[in-house]
Amino acid sequence: MSGAFAYIVYAFIFVAVVLAVEGVWLFVRSVSPESREINRRLAVIAQRNDPKAALSLMKEREGGPLSRAITGRAPWLAQMLWMARAKISPIALLGLSGGLSLLFILLVTITGAPFILALVFGAMAGFGIPFGVIAMSANGRRKAFLDQFPNAVDLVARSLQAGHPIPVALGIVAEQAPDPIGSEFGIAIDEMAFGLDRDEALTNMVQRFPTAELHLFVAAIQITRETGGNLAEVFLKLSDVIRDKATLRKKVSALTAEGRLSCMVLVALPIFLFAILSLLRPEFYGLVANDPLFAPMMTAPPILLVIGTIMIWRMVNFKI
Repeated sequence: MSGAFAYIVYAFIFVAVVLAVEGVWLFVRSVSPESREINRRLAVIAQRNDPKAALSLMKEREGGPLSRAITGRAPWLAQMLWMARAKISPIALLGLSGGLSLLFILLVTITGAPFILALVFGAMAGFGIPFGVIAMSANGRRKAFLDQFPNAVDLVARSLQAGHPIPVALGIVAEQAPDPIGSEFGIAIDEMAFGLDRDEALTNMVQRFPTAELHLFVAAIQITRETGGNLAEVFLKLSDVIRDKATLRKKVSALTAEGRLSCMVLVALPIFLFAILSLLRPEFYGLVANDPLFAPMMTAPPILLVIGTIMIWRMVNFKI
């Protein structure tokens, strides 16, 4: 192992250990009496109708400065965790991934495989498994949100036709609609109750669930607030458009199902073969591990695999 490469390996191990320790500490902190005390204080403040103190406590519950720094530089990570309704902070997720990476590196090393292979496999599995689970959960809730959204828009339109104002109509959706759309509308209503402006609360909801359909819904409310108009009629037409869009999306998904399955097989096959060979015949790679070309040759395939996966996935996924 060359000197420069050794420093890279040691740096990766150091970062993984730091993230693992941070993740364990945040998990312990999340179940501590202090965290439960924050929730109790929020309930008391809600009854006392103190918006500033409530918003301050909501920020306190988001996590420490390190989590907020990561959220600021990678907002997509916090957004994905929120959409998945994962009870874990961004730094805790990175800590979990670092800990799993170390575990997989140790397990592969015990089998006798070269350390460079253990490092590559551990990093891919350690970060791929948690992020994959979170991404699948977020995608599932996003699809459920889009499936429920036309009915929610219809409910708001009928409430407006019955003479209810916008906040009351949104509150009806929060009470009657199932999760996730009922939960998201309920959070927006709670933010308004805590003192946020209606436009700001709705904008926050769009940031939590950044879909074109929800953006059109919020934009219609904001524009009508400034210019006036029949908002109920706008919502009824919007719900029809959203249903037609959902029908087209499902047709495209059916037509591209074979391509997505091929992508999954092509991604899983080399990883599966690598794991089987490392477990059953460690000497298959061990005999050439000291060759100078071994490290670059074993680094290139994962990079090419990621590039190929992105290309195939972009070919079979269409934004509608």
